[in-house]
Amino acid sequence: MNPFPTRQAAEAYLARIPDLAVRDATRARLGLDEVAAPALEPRPLPEPRQHAVPAPSGRVPVTASQGVTASTPGVLTFTLPFPPSLNSIWRATLVPCKPKKPGAPPWAARILLSQDGRQYRRAVRDIIRALHSPSTPPGARLSLHLHVCPPDRRARDLSNLPKALEDALTHAGVWADDSLIDELRVTRGPVTPGGQVHVTITSLTATLFEVQS
Repeated sequence: MNPFPTRQAAEAYLARIPDLAVRDATRARLGLDEVAAPALEPRPLPEPRQHAVPAPSGRVPVTASQGVTASTPGVLTFTLPFPPSLNSIWRATLVPCKPKKPGAPPWAARILLSQDGRQYRRAVRDIIRALHSPSTPPGARLSLHLHVCPPDRRARDLSNLPKALEDALTHAGVWADDSLIDELRVTRGPVTPGGQVHVTITSLTATLFEVQS
């Protein structure tokens, strides 16, 4: 299946593959060896439908377009709700257990995902499903850029924000594990009501993203 909108876009991608054998194999897989069909008059694309996603912790819902922006092969971009901080996605709790030693208390401390963390995971999962479950190539090393638009002017450490979002994308199946990220960049954007994060995932290998039907 050819994921490119035009033959010209596909040829531009193929021209960047230095290995001729890999280039020819990719051309055949994309079906570009076949005779091109007569050109059709372009028709305007319909406006994308909007998918309202419930926001965690009473935040303003973020609307996700039902389509993945992929202006460059191997690059996936979409927008997610503003994540909870690292300090708020885990909570300590006591759970009953059988004492291992005489006189030991009948409970043990456990670190569990908080309600904010669970709500955020569900919100991200619903957005990814609405985008037809895009996923990165198996085993591909990745570059992740998060452009963070906070909901207000309160002081925030950007380093506290990626973990909840990365874990949510792992849970949603966008990648196998966030340990595949070799490059991580976090930038601060303008204040946006409700807050949001513009996500850009770039495959560092010469493979294309796959979209599950």
